[in-house]
Amino acid sequence: MLFLVLVVIVVVLGFFIIQQLDERRWQRYQFERDMFFRDHPLLLEDLDSFDYMLKLTHAMQRKIITELMLKPTMQPIYKKVRLQRLPETSQEKYHIQVLLNEIKIAELEPNYAQKFGESLIKTDFEIGRPIEVLSEILVIQKNSHELGCQMCLRLPQNPTDIAQLLLVEQKRMQKN
Repeated sequence: MLFLVLVVIVVVLGFFIIQQLDERRWQRYQFERDMFFRDHPLLLEDLDSFDYMLKLTHAMQRKIITELMLKPTMQPIYKKVRLQRLPETSQEKYHIQVLLNEIKIAELEPNYAQKFGESLIKTDFEIGRPIEVLSEILVIQKNSHELGCQMCLRLPQNPTDIAQLLLVEQKRMQKN
């Protein structure tokens, strides 16, 4: 009888230890996957124009100008930004933020983000891999003491076209 109790205790402890090891392995995998995604974002085929204009708050405009130390010029400034999917909420399945130097500067408009996310459902974007796109920043002198900026992203007007642009880049990477 004592032997049977010991066997049951060993089996339960063994099951518990295996479960803990598997959980740690899964957490390690997720961490390594996130680090890989950060270093290797998805890329888009180059487009000719910057078709998507971001809506920036006044505070975010000032933050961008301060962070990048921008001055008013007639020439636009080009910076790479990342589009990152946020966890879904009860109202919206696709919530996509725009990051510049790891700083959240804006979010894509909800309808655009919904179509954008749905077109990328079979890609790594769905599980958290960011997409790197080029942005165009134009600094404007609002008045003698205040600067403002506009930011446009090199994204297609139709968000469902994003899948074809992304697949072309993936095929190029596979060939190299």
